[in-house]
Amino acid sequence: MSNYDVLVIGAGIGGLCTAARLSQLGYKVAVFEHHVRPGGYATNFPRKGKYEFDVSLHAIASLNEGEICHEIFSKCGIMNRITPLKKEHPYTAVWEGEKITIPQDHEQYLALLQDMFPQEREGVAKLFNALYAFAQEMAFLQDSSIPKAEKQELFPIKAPLFIQWSQMTTAEVMKQYVDDEALISFFTLLWPYYGVPPQMLSAHYFFVPWIGYHLEGTFYIKGGAQAIADALTEVIHEHGGKVYLRQEVTEIIVKDQKAIGIKTKKEKTFTGNWIVSNASPQITFSKLMNESVTESSYRESYEKLEIGPSITQLYLGLTEDPANFQLVDEDIVFVKEKDPSKDYQYLKSGDYQQANFGITNYYKLDPELSPNGKPVIVAAFIDFIENWPENKEDYKKRKEEVTQYLLSQLEEHYPGITQAIEVLELGTPRTMQRYTKNPAGAVYGFAQTVNQSGLHRLQRSTPVGQLSLVGAWTRPGGGYQGAAVSGISEAEKIHKKLGLDKEVTQLS
Repeated sequence: MSNYDVLVIGAGIGGLCTAARLSQLGYKVAVFEHHVRPGGYATNFPRKGKYEFDVSLHAIASLNEGEICHEIFSKCGIMNRITPLKKEHPYTAVWEGEKITIPQDHEQYLALLQDMFPQEREGVAKLFNALYAFAQEMAFLQDSSIPKAEKQELFPIKAPLFIQWSQMTTAEVMKQYVDDEALISFFTLLWPYYGVPPQMLSAHYFFVPWIGYHLEGTFYIKGGAQAIADALTEVIHEHGGKVYLRQEVTEIIVKDQKAIGIKTKKEKTFTGNWIVSNASPQITFSKLMNESVTESSYRESYEKLEIGPSITQLYLGLTEDPANFQLVDEDIVFVKEKDPSKDYQYLKSGDYQQANFGITNYYKLDPELSPNGKPVIVAAFIDFIENWPENKEDYKKRKEEVTQYLLSQLEEHYPGITQAIEVLELGTPRTMQRYTKNPAGAVYGFAQTVNQSGLHRLQRSTPVGQLSLVGAWTRPGGGYQGAAVSGISEAEKIHKKLGLDKEVTQLS
């Protein structure tokens, strides 16, 4: 039996940030991960010893000094261990058959929108002014130098848009300023990054990242998502902690309504003063502990919540630079359906040929991502596990159909590129579920709708003493920034409660 101050179940970004921050604060922390690499969705995977595929990272913002992700990574001790690579553009879109590159500079972006939608010239300007004001409100809310009591007192005065938009969808906020549905659709093309269309998506979950993308600058991380996970792991190890890989947790040990330890599939027992679960609440409370430990009303509170979508991705390793086939953009969205609600319904019903999809050119983002600089690209769209049969033969047939469809799209837009494919692998929602154990292979946790955001989102505290939740399922929400914020915030709460009390509860 091994003793640690804090035990963390799951090495996703939320769990790793919790552990790294607590390690920085002087705690001995152990993280348990069933997979062979740390990171959850923030991982890479190799193929044929030549190619390195990034599972999820397209861009990350707020990495300049004084911005939120810079502060988070600094508190975790990794800002000096990772290398941000500035993206040339946030993204590119093929809209009405024309390729349109979104400028990094927000004033140029405003001018682009006004040129494309001249009838909305004044409304777009008002929208951007509101977004600038919203950015100032977020800077106030995220400023750690302002005492909490002062923030609470000034909150209604300093953050009126934050308060108002907390109860609105992204589309509802935009309609305060503009009327053109095509403009709203174009402006919100990245809604799949957050899981639901603008007519459903919480305004906070769209506009907070928008600030990062367009006012603070977008970056990729050299070495991909794995570089972030590995850096966090290094911090934990250097402070006397441990990230255990291939160590699946099978039980959370509860004594007198308090979590005091865990057991693993390898029949090892570990104890600690606090347990943090980066697993979904469904796994945490239904699989890792006796359901009688928590009241049925608590389980019902999260079981009734809608689970967000998963993703399907075609990973491609090429023998040539994608630029040889005119694929020169970092991230590009191909718009077949302008109406986001219809696009979402096509995806939900598995009618992929009618739906939009995107390509990430990792070779353009980081030419050294793969060993020997082998080019890697990924084609992707959000997806739902219901579209994928459980029967092996039917599942295999469906994979082949979807793979051929995506290859046909690649060849249509970049003639000759399919002849340069050396490695090809399709990941589906069932793939995501298998590797992460997330219900339905969800990538954003619970769907990020208005009634499942902000204070309506699942709390990190639980009815079980000394047990917390972190990650996309909890406050504030999904994505790299959301998961990292959950981890940092919970680590600092745990620090206040434990106060470096090293006496570990013993099993009787």
